[in-house]
Amino acid sequence: MQSRDSWHGWLLDHTWVIEVAIVVLLLFFLNFGLKRFLIRSKRMAQLQENDWRVHLDYAAVAPARVLLWVLLIAFLIDVVTRELKLSGTFLYVDPLRNATVIGCIAWFLLRWKKVFHTTMVSKRGKGKVAFDPISLEIVAKLFTISVIFISLLVVMQIFGLNVAPLITFGGIGAAVLGFASKDVVANFFGGLMIYVTRPFTVHDLVELPEKKVMGHVEEIGWYLTSIRDLEKKPIYIPNSIFSSELLINQSRMTHRRIEETIQIRYEDISKVGKILDEIRSLFDRNASIDHHQSLSIFLQNFSPSSVDLEVKAYLLSTRYEDFMEARQAVMLEMYDIVARNGAEMAYPTMRILGGV
Repeated sequence: MQSRDSWHGWLLDHTWVIEVAIVVLLLFFLNFGLKRFLIRSKRMAQLQENDWRVHLDYAAVAPARVLLWVLLIAFLIDVVTRELKLSGTFLYVDPLRNATVIGCIAWFLLRWKKVFHTTMVSKRGKGKVAFDPISLEIVAKLFTISVIFISLLVVMQIFGLNVAPLITFGGIGAAVLGFASKDVVANFFGGLMIYVTRPFTVHDLVELPEKKVMGHVEEIGWYLTSIRDLEKKPIYIPNSIFSSELLINQSRMTHRRIEETIQIRYEDISKVGKILDEIRSLFDRNASIDHHQSLSIFLQNFSPSSVDLEVKAYLLSTRYEDFMEARQAVMLEMYDIVARNGAEMAYPTMRILGGV
């Protein structure tokens, strides 16, 4: 009986032990039940696999566990310092705890952004949602920059740093740094302008005539863009180039153009009118020709050795192989029209005058 009273008295004198035991048990309970709760919640909601909420446990569990352990350690240190009267020893416990809380929140947001981005790309690949991938990419990067920047400002404020003069000094330092690394800054803002103006996207076929570069865009980075040329060689172009040089986006053309000259002999000039009429009729019947665009089929010129007929039209096919097949069929039919009318193609001729 006496031992029980002594044990009871000891507990009354050391209530902080009970507090620690309760907090530790609560921590283990929360740590054990956190993931089970998230898994059970998504099962009850009957979410699809490509729903970002299915993977919420990936984004939340690890930061939450770290946060719980940090809060436990901070609580234990606070109890020990209070009981042992060591309040002046651990001055940075509270700021470190608060900074860790901010870090865990930022960590969760970045992991959630990754899950959301992955699931949205997966949905777009399956045709379940329509959005601009470039817009999604720039929103994701701006979200990452915003989370990191705001977290750093809050952490500095927690440790007692005055953010206002730091931002002012940062502005001056940024100006000096920007002048010293103007190429880096130019390429960065060049990449930003590509994301905003979107002159091309990944997989587009682009051409830089001044650089004699043509290929498919593989990746658009903040500093440079990767292009795979027609010989399958990777070309890395600084983003500032796109803001100062001519760019042709071959993938965004709406038509391809036929522009041919048919040379007829002068002996067959009387048949030119009928030949032109039949070529116009051929183009009117051809489904690969865009009849809403201008069509030019006329006698163009009297050359030294031929009568030149101009044929210009727009084809609906933009794919190169389809365009070449349609162009080939049209050119062979035009040759048949010339032959059916008893005319012939002209050959370059030269008249030599001899003297005695």
